[in-house]
Amino acid sequence: AAPEPAVDAGRSTAVDGVPRPLNLEAPAAPLRYEDLINFPRSRGKARARRCVMCGLLASGDDSSATCSIPLQNKDVCKRCDTGIWFHVATAEHFKWCKGCKKFLHVVAFQEKLSKCVTKYSKQPSKCDRCRERGRQSYMSKRAEKEPAAG
Repeated sequence: AAPEPAVDAGRSTAVDGVPRPLNLEAPAAPLRYEDLINFPRSRGKARARRCVMCGLLASGDDSSATCSIPLQNKDVCKRCDTGIWFHVATAEHFKWCKGCKKFLHVVAFQEKLSKCVTKYSKQPSKCDRCRERGRQSYMSKRAEKEPAAG
């Protein structure tokens, strides 16, 4: 089946690097996936998958593939899941969390984003909550492996 023509809803735009100054105040309302995406999600396995943010076709059987979309990424390609996005209607910045598997306001990435010295510093891939959960998991596994000092 041929992919549907891409119609960009223009809800969100990609941001070049870490914007300065970055508004790290919590938004008035939570960000909803449906309100942020630019292209509709592909339903069913028979349809060609398209990134919901940039609209590029995902890898598949044909040679028209232009991006890679991990199955667990809710139709967000690898390129779009790393950057910061700007939601036009609310003027809010948001980012994909690879731990939560959803878009979150940049305030959720505050701990690591505040350490981004330049516009092109390496950005966090997980929100502060997921990073803390990972630290706790690591520490509990480490404590299990270490023999009790007596």
